[in-house]
Amino acid sequence: MGSGNEILDMYIYETGTLLEQLETIVLEAEKVDTFSQENVNEIFRIMHTIKGSSAMMEFDSLATVAHRIEDMFFIIREGTMSVVSEENRPALFDVVFQSIDFFRGEVEKVEADEPLSKDIDTFLSNINTLIAKIKGIFKRRYQHDILSADGVTLNLA
Repeated sequence: MGSGNEILDMYIYETGTLLEQLETIVLEAEKVDTFSQENVNEIFRIMHTIKGSSAMMEFDSLATVAHRIEDMFFIIREGTMSVVSEENRPALFDVVFQSIDFFRGEVEKVEADEPLSKDIDTFLSNINTLIAKIKGIFKRRYQHDILSADGVTLNLA
């Protein structure tokens, strides 16, 4: 570190620390093919923090990806891991690992003063496809809509 920008240096440090915590959680959870409710809450918190700090730094692609992962874990938090079918669990782990790789790659770009990725549509599509599957199970199980983390009704169609 040492960009001369204390806020940027703090962002890089904090995001790196959160990604290390996230990776540890995911690696341990993958061994048992599930996330505990504590894991789900922690991942939600990590994504919420990355979303907010990335938005503050105007790193829009990072904030957008973090927001979608946060929304996904909000649904899981509300419905427990029971809303993630056995067949969708590998995809859930893959998406979280991909997000860790994405965030690390983008933070490396920030450190090198390189432009951030703008083309995140394919990744967002993968996340959104998984969210749609999870929301479908949630709606069948609980028979009502769910509000996103920021209080907006998520479309469960």
